[in-house]
Amino acid sequence: MNKIKIDMQLNAKDIWLFSMYHSNRGFLLVFNVLFTVAMYYYMFTSWNTFDIPRKILFLLLSNMFLIIQPVTLYLKSAKQARTEAIRAGLLMEINDEGIVVSSKGESIDFKWESGFRSRILPGIIIIYVDAIRGYLLPDRYTKENKEKIVSILKEKTRVSLL
Repeated sequence: MNKIKIDMQLNAKDIWLFSMYHSNRGFLLVFNVLFTVAMYYYMFTSWNTFDIPRKILFLLLSNMFLIIQPVTLYLKSAKQARTEAIRAGLLMEINDEGIVVSSKGESIDFKWESGFRSRILPGIIIIYVDAIRGYLLPDRYTKENKEKIVSILKEKTRVSLL
């Protein structure tokens, strides 16, 4: 295998996509959809019986997962994107032994044997090197090598699509 080097600079949108994925998957997604549908149904069928404070409350609750949560996550992502660690960028090298991640003159080497997980999502690939840490590979940095990266990840990691 050849080495694949990816020099990245994450932005707020990349971090936001990651945050949205983690806050809206599995049972959480089912709950969010059911809650939103139930709130809209109840709000539309009972709107004329509500007083003003209750109307405001139902508007907030019905839009919590549709508007409020994504906006809040984007604001948090924008703040995180402005941190020195994110602005410094990182260089990721994928090779036969594993992944080497370098930033600000420091590097860390993750071996394939340590049991990575990865998720291939529309717009982004997430490589989890342990239970806590994951690295984001936005499509704009993997365009010419995406098929090769995906095949390596399928061979070397436990991959989940969507």
